[in-house]
Amino acid sequence: MNTTNLHITRLFKQFAAEQQRLLNGCASKNQSSVNGLLDQLLCRCSLQTEHTLLRQALLDPFFPLGMLEQTLFSDVNGMRFYINKSRPDLESVLVAELMKWSETFVRIRTDIDTFFDPEIVTCIPLDAKRHALPTDQWCTLCGVCCQIGGLPPEPPPGIRYPDHWHIYLAGGAVDNQQLCPFLFQYFGEPLFFCGIHHIKPMSCRYFGEEDCRRRLSERGLHQHQTPGS
Repeated sequence: MNTTNLHITRLFKQFAAEQQRLLNGCASKNQSSVNGLLDQLLCRCSLQTEHTLLRQALLDPFFPLGMLEQTLFSDVNGMRFYINKSRPDLESVLVAELMKWSETFVRIRTDIDTFFDPEIVTCIPLDAKRHALPTDQWCTLCGVCCQIGGLPPEPPPGIRYPDHWHIYLAGGAVDNQQLCPFLFQYFGEPLFFCGIHHIKPMSCRYFGEEDCRRRLSERGLHQHQTPGS
């Protein structure tokens, strides 16, 4: 299939679907398809440094491909407005936001290695191996609670965040932030976890099971589409 003229929303969703299947071990023969779609995404960027950054982020097993599909690349349906993300005039905006997400993700990954212990900062070691996620908890790792614009960036006692994390947590990672940039995905599976779970902000630590149920019952703004739509 010729993807050269696809809108960035369709192109990203096709790449995300193929890459997630590949990470799950369900499509070992589809590496060429993933590479081809990735090359098309890279063509939307003008600088070689952008190519390197985007490739590093999109191929990381913890990059939240599925959650970006549900937020950045999904239509918005509010009470009084509707935003079709496939509009031609939004393509350059979405490309820029994808680049900013990639830059933020790569920087957070580097920060975790630099300032904290990637073996214990979250629920599994962040060494790109398939460590088992926790199952003895009420959280089902759906990631919905992290579809937020921002929150008070107050760290737990004894923890100091890098200065730019305060901006990320408060909602300044990208324009019109709709997702916490510290949300990671587990090897392409529909499982999402906090990349800094053990040092997450106090407001996140106070979020409990009843808050989760209430959040899930709320009507979201994003229209979830079936694969290939």
